[in-house]
Amino acid sequence: MAESAPAELNSLTPQRLFHMMAGFKATAVLRAGVALGVFDAVADRPLTAAELAVRLGLDPRGARALTGALAGAGLLAEVGEGRYGLPPGGAELLVTSSPKYCGGIADVACSTGEWTALGVLARTVREGGPLPDKDALGPGFDYWVDFATHTTFGTTRGAQMLADALDPYLADREAPRVLDAACGHGLFGYEIAARHPAAHIVSQDWPEVLAVAEGHAKRQGVRDRVDYLPGDVETVDLGGPYDVIVVANLLFHLDAERAARLVERLAGLLAPGGRLAVVGFTAGDAPAVEQEHAHLLGLLMLSWTDGGEMHSTAGYRAMLARAGLTEADHHSRPGLPLSALIGRRPDAVRQ
Repeated sequence: MAESAPAELNSLTPQRLFHMMAGFKATAVLRAGVALGVFDAVADRPLTAAELAVRLGLDPRGARALTGALAGAGLLAEVGEGRYGLPPGGAELLVTSSPKYCGGIADVACSTGEWTALGVLARTVREGGPLPDKDALGPGFDYWVDFATHTTFGTTRGAQMLADALDPYLADREAPRVLDAACGHGLFGYEIAARHPAAHIVSQDWPEVLAVAEGHAKRQGVRDRVDYLPGDVETVDLGGPYDVIVVANLLFHLDAERAARLVERLAGLLAPGGRLAVVGFTAGDAPAVEQEHAHLLGLLMLSWTDGGEMHSTAGYRAMLARAGLTEADHHSRPGLPLSALIGRRPDAVRQ
């Protein structure tokens, strides 16, 4: 039996409600600070609002309002004499030259596309989705370029989790071939390539997304072992056979039947004994309060896709079984909302 949710999540209070109602304002302040380059501007020395306005070409009144709000949110620090600098952790997380810069994730976690979609959520729930002219599975959907560029807080850990799970199998393969289907940033495949020098990766996605993924491959030093395959994952010739196929953060964009058909298509490209890894968020495996992010993501699927919804681990197991894959092993990490389910193609078809 699942453990009960913490009492503070079971009890509504005026304070919790107000935090939900007003939370979008803090998000807007953070987005504005990142977009305008405020944090880079004060990285070298604290500035007054007037000095910041001159440096960034801002309206003086606007600069005064924004710096006060950023300081109120803890994103800037008041250092005296009307000057603003970075708070503890700000130089590491909010300055673009930092190796641990996270500000760009605002283009993913609170993107303009999400902002717009969720702003009309009541109408979408009433009338059904997707929103007009929105198709997250089609070419030219700008969000995916931002997603591939900035990744998210869990991307690296998710790639490491998957590579850890596949390491024992890949260690016995002489020159494994890996397909990263609808790869986005491509980092799931590139982590495998970095660990296995003989591995060859095929990164598949729309052309504009692959251009970003290629940059990640170069930075990880694996570009010479990556081929790029542009097109629609449901229709393009994917080649094969492959020792490993990764499908990450994709299947919940599809209804259950369409997702199952795609799993069957991918499973058919596996070499005997090959692995198909389904990586992503799931819902329905635990109380909703423990899977909040997945359920919120489901609202974007309603808004952006024709039929997409969050699937459970049991649902993914059924898809793998339908595709003839066995021994579906589940892998997860504490604090990581992503999990992986890895199915195995039999070594040989029984006669």
